[in-house]
Amino acid sequence: MKTRAEIDAELQRLEQRLPCLVDECEPDEVLEAFACEAERLVEHAPADQVEHIHATISCMLAAAGLIPGDNEGENCAS
Repeated sequence: MKTRAEIDAELQRLEQRLPCLVDECEPDEVLEAFACEAERLVEHAPADQVEHIHATISCMLAAAGLIPGDNEGENCAS
C-alpha cells in the first residue's frame, strides 16, 4: 500500500512527464499516453487516496491546457 508521500511523489513525476509527452506524442494521443502512465498509480493506491489522485491529475492537466477548466472549485496548488 502506498503512503500519501509516495503518491504525491509519483504525481509530481507524472506532472514532470507532461512536457515530454506533449513533445513525444501527437496532440490527440497525449491524454491517452498520460492516462496509461497514471493508471498504474490509481490501481495501486489506497481507496481513500483515489479522489486526491484524480483531483490532482485534473489540476495538472488543466494547468497544462490539455483539458478545459480554470480550476475554480478545485483545490489546486498554484
